[in-house]
Amino acid sequence: MVDATDVVIVVLLVIPLLALLAIPTYNAINPNLGGVSFFYWYQILWMPLGALLYYIAAVLWNNKEKSGARAVGASARRSSRSRRRR
Repeated sequence: MVDATDVVIVVLLVIPLLALLAIPTYNAINPNLGGVSFFYWYQILWMPLGALLYYIAAVLWNNKEKSGARAVGASARRSSRSRRRR
């Protein structure tokens, strides 16, 4: 089942991919930043941004996995209690 967290994770992972695949949007020399053309510093800028977005997606994924494991553990405890009562 797909929930909102899954959608957010996918969006976070796809943003850097689309930003770097859209080459015509940043295929320019100007504006220069410290003598480096826009084409290069735009790509270099996406390195830490992509890492940050990946980190956020990983944290969301881990939180989702932990909450799923807690839910499975809680349901297992409930079912073992109901078996003991019988």
